[in-house]
Amino acid sequence: MSEHSYDDLVEEAFIAPIRSVLIVDDDYPTLHEILLEKDERTKKHGHKEWDRSPENRAKVRKVIDEFRRPDAPYLLDIHDGTSPSEKTDEQQVHILHQTDLLILDYQLDKEKEGDGSAAVRIAREALANKHFNLILVHTQEPLERVFHEFLIGLMRPCFKDEGVVFGEDFQSFLDKNEASLLALVEAEQYVAAKFVVARNPRDLQKAVHDGAAPWSRVVKFFIDTGLHRKDWVKAVRYALEIFEDTHAGEFSDKDLGTLYWSDDPVRFIRAPRGFVAFKRKQDEQELMPALKKALTAWNPRPPRLMLTKLRAEMNERGIEVQDDALGNPDVGAIWYRRLLETDDQNLDAIVTSTVRNHAEQLLDRLLPQVSDFAKRMRSVDAEQDTLEVVKKRFNVDLSEAAVLTGAKMGHNAFVGSKPFKSPHLEIGHILKVEGQYWLCLTPACDMVPKVHRGKPSDRIEGVKRFTALKLRERKADEALPEANRGGQIFANVTFEGGEEKRMAFSAAAKPGASPAWMMMYVQNDGYLPSDELPKCNVSYVSAPDDGKTIPIVKTVDATVCGMLRYEYALEVQSRFIASQSRIGLDFVDASGAEPDEGE
Repeated sequence: MSEHSYDDLVEEAFIAPIRSVLIVDDDYPTLHEILLEKDERTKKHGHKEWDRSPENRAKVRKVIDEFRRPDAPYLLDIHDGTSPSEKTDEQQVHILHQTDLLILDYQLDKEKEGDGSAAVRIAREALANKHFNLILVHTQEPLERVFHEFLIGLMRPCFKDEGVVFGEDFQSFLDKNEASLLALVEAEQYVAAKFVVARNPRDLQKAVHDGAAPWSRVVKFFIDTGLHRKDWVKAVRYALEIFEDTHAGEFSDKDLGTLYWSDDPVRFIRAPRGFVAFKRKQDEQELMPALKKALTAWNPRPPRLMLTKLRAEMNERGIEVQDDALGNPDVGAIWYRRLLETDDQNLDAIVTSTVRNHAEQLLDRLLPQVSDFAKRMRSVDAEQDTLEVVKKRFNVDLSEAAVLTGAKMGHNAFVGSKPFKSPHLEIGHILKVEGQYWLCLTPACDMVPKVHRGKPSDRIEGVKRFTALKLRERKADEALPEANRGGQIFANVTFEGGEEKRMAFSAAAKPGASPAWMMMYVQNDGYLPSDELPKCNVSYVSAPDDGKTIPIVKTVDATVCGMLRYEYALEVQSRFIASQSRIGLDFVDASGAEPDEGE
């Protein structure tokens, strides 16, 4: 039995690394305020209640003591959150968000009772920056209302221009019941609908028709008013669009990425660059346990825990191991000389390769601690049923055949390929040329722009020659059984419009067969544009269309749409090289048949 729990690991990854805490509360004393003369403090900050009674001082002191006691490793600061205007508020937030934990009071303006708009603005700005933020909203207001206000304040509208078609029956329903419908479909229903639509827009119909919370009262209203079942979702979408119109000022004007949230039993919001938890002031409990409770309710997946632990190790020990990662001074001297002497086009390539080398050295120093963390994580779940644990942690049911196949394809594509962004064409790049997929197999050193080996007669200034191997598409049920036989390729391939697909290929028609390949020539020395889906001009020798026997040179557009990891590209390259040594071509098989095409 493991002596650790999963909750302990969540705390170790997310909470233990916290070092700086910032409290934003209009009722708390700031350091600047404390240093003022008493008369000046009364004049400027006499509206604050913290110093009006021993009880009020005790409440504030209790919160501060949680972060100032001897065993608390925190740097604490306090900001009163008051701003003359939204403009200055937004200017201040760039200072406020450089903290590990932001404790944010809901109401930052005493003159606006129950108004959390200033706090929502601060959270919105904090979640838009590049620093990952943990935010704990501290409030005296009902948590449900505060949660919905924050959630809507971090969203962007999505039900605009739905194009609802108004038939006579539906228009008659609206004429009689529009006000009642809009009163029923409010923040709770909007949040529930947005949650469903974010996963799959078609699931909204099922959610409404099932009538489960929070749609039960809405469905009863439809039944009582005689609205036909086919118009239920139409009515809901109409009301949701009106909700967005009437609450337009409450939504975010920034795209904060995809949000994930829960309001039962613990409320939290997860954004790509932060996590928001909620706590009521009235319970007078400590704040950190509330944050931990929200984080464990989120139940971050094991890979996220490991990466978060790695990030924490980087922050904790990055400087300590940095010298080892840098290498000796003469190593850096050679790199910097190359950096200074290279032309602008090769600059990205040199910087990228060197940073990767240093990063790998740095990771090697940090990985033992992360590996130990992963082993402790495994020990937590090792004695439970594997499929049940996986389903619990990832919400993926691997007992279903189709789910298992998709997961295996995703895993193989993830480990076998990587993002294809690169300054120039290189080994491992997958190109789509006239509807077919080809793999660049020329060694990396020969693909460096403006670097040539020898003087072959087909060398052309500004043109890079490379070996292109034809990839044969395979279905998942064909590729997976042979995944470990070699010559099998799995990759994430990007299509026009940004859609990414897990694909499988083989390097030859069948195991043991020789691959199909040809020489291609890429223009502009192989440099690639910085587009999301970069294109380049490639030329190759082709048979003529008119039946003549003289080959022609075709020049076409090629799209770089994927890339194999280096070691996987080398595996395919080794098989290609082996296929070029054709000893025993006169052999026949048991049937006496001629070799298949492509062998």
